[in-house]
Formats: sequence, C-alpha cells, structure tokens
Amino acid sequence: MSFRLAAFGLAVIASHALAQGSSAEGEVRLNCPAGTIQQGRRMGNDSGAFCVKESGADKGRHHGPYVDFWANGQKQAEGQYKDGFRTGRWVFYDANGVKTGETEFESNDYHGRRVQYYPSGAKKQEQTWVKGKREGVEVSYSEGGQKVSEVRYSADKPMVAK
Repeated sequence: MSFRLAAFGLAVIASHALAQGSSAEGEVRLNCPAGTIQQGRRMGNDSGAFCVKESGADKGRHHGPYVDFWANGQKQAEGQYKDGFRTGRWVFYDANGVKTGETEFESNDYHGRRVQYYPSGAKKQEQTWVKGKREGVEVSYSEGGQKVSEVRYSADKPMVAK
C-alpha cells in the first residue's frame, strides 16, 4: 500500500514538472508563439532555452519565453522577449534558487517597477523606471526591513533625498 502511494506521489511530482516546462530528463520545453521555434544554448556550464523567429528578415531573433539556469540546475532568470528585446516582467535568482530581483522591461529598457532582494528574501531596493530612466521615488531598505534612504528621481536625475 505505501509503495503505491509513493509511486503515485512520484507520478504527481513528475507530471507537475512537465507542466512547468521541463521533462523528466531536465529538458526545458517552452510554449513558443506561432512562427517561432525553441532553441537552447550552452555557455560554459550555464544552459538556457528560448524561442526564436524561424523565417523572414527577423529569422533567429528572440521572441517569446526565455529561461536560463545556473550550472547547478537552479533557475537563473526567466522572462519574455518581443522582437529581440526584453519585455514585461523578468525574475532573477541566485545560484541557490533565491529570488534576487524582479524587473519590468519595455524594448530592452527598464520600464516600470524594479525590485532587488537580499539573500534572506527581504526587500533591498525598490525603483520606478520610465524608458530606461529612473523616475519617481527610489527606496532602499536594511535587511531588517527598515527604510535606509529615499531619493526622488526625474529623468534619471536625483531631485530630493531623505
């Protein structure tokens, strides 16, 4: 009876991994948009997977989901490309799998909210960007969660520090 439960548990875990975009062998499967194909790469010990346009003048250009891994298999980064540029929300991780940051992009520029985290998971810094320039309030925190500094930016120039 316990063997059946263990086998069922392993089957559930394996099916969850497949639904998350990786096979039982560790191969990554992305949901590439129409007109693109999945490719992978290996640079040193790092590996990743991404989608590229398969024809026309944009052939080979990144378009669709992207995921990269550290040499130990932990996820390093995940996000989206649109016509060769980072777009939308990207999430970054350290080699232990701990989230180190979240950044919103538009046409490869920071655009929107950018948050960095301490290894403990506590928020380290929060910024707002508009087309690659800091805009609004940037807040930095101690690892204990206390506000350390606050700087207001306009067109990437500091205006008021608190």
